[in-house]
Amino acid sequence: MRLGFIGLGNIGAPMARRYLRPEFELTVHDNHAEALRPFEDTGARLTTSCADLVQSSQVIAVCVRDDVELLAVAYGDGSLSDSIEPGTTVIVHSTVRPQTVRDLGESLALRGGRLLDAAVTGGAHLAAVGELCAMVGGDAADLARVRPVLAACCQRIIHAGPLGAGMVLKAANNLVTMLQLVAAHEADALARAGGLDPALLVDVMTENGNLTDTMRRFLEFRTTGPASLGERAYREFQDRMGRLGAKDLQVALDIAREAGIELPGAAAARPLMAGVFNAGSGTGQGGSDAG
Repeated sequence: MRLGFIGLGNIGAPMARRYLRPEFELTVHDNHAEALRPFEDTGARLTTSCADLVQSSQVIAVCVRDDVELLAVAYGDGSLSDSIEPGTTVIVHSTVRPQTVRDLGESLALRGGRLLDAAVTGGAHLAAVGELCAMVGGDAADLARVRPVLAACCQRIIHAGPLGAGMVLKAANNLVTMLQLVAAHEADALARAGGLDPALLVDVMTENGNLTDTMRRFLEFRTTGPASLGERAYREFQDRMGRLGAKDLQVALDIAREAGIELPGAAAARPLMAGVFNAGSGTGQGGSDAG
């Protein structure tokens, strides 16, 4: 299968590496040249042209940061909507607004293309070992056709419903994740302010079942992050994660507004994301690799 992968970031790069196997002819693209370098001499074909990738692929996976970047891939020069061939299926892994993928689905259909939204969760560590969970929106027949592609990266594939449904499910899931991180951050800060060893909090939360795996990794990364990544890379990573967290909560809030409901917890948490991820950077006080 001729597979194209667009977007080689924190999640995209380990996902794309899962396709370095005989059953796939992989072409990778990213706007940043440094993101392509790790794929040199891997057997993948590298291209700086989105149109080249689109025209040479039967299935195209897109894993970019947000709606703005997806729209650029979808409608910019040499874009999906301009270059897609009839019968090509596009899989959007990015966490974006449901209406964005619905609109893109209509545009691609005019040229005979197909679209699935397949947001993923599990973080880079599970992407690397092919154990992500995919939340898929779109036609069941389209999903059946590309299931082997998704299965290379995802241990669990959940068909959430029609196009856009995967994004709704991902937004709801991410809302829970971000509220967990706010709780872990504030509980950790309270324990420290009270003169306690924060490890005691981890012990108690493990004992009573409060400590999720996401929260555990978040708290561990406060200690290990600066040493494992280096101070500058750690700060940059935390800043990206804070912005992604705020973006994901805004997606949830936008969906809620369109549905006529309120999410006061999400609304309160959104402006806190930068502080949750960046508080005390370099002093053992911030961070996560949750995805």
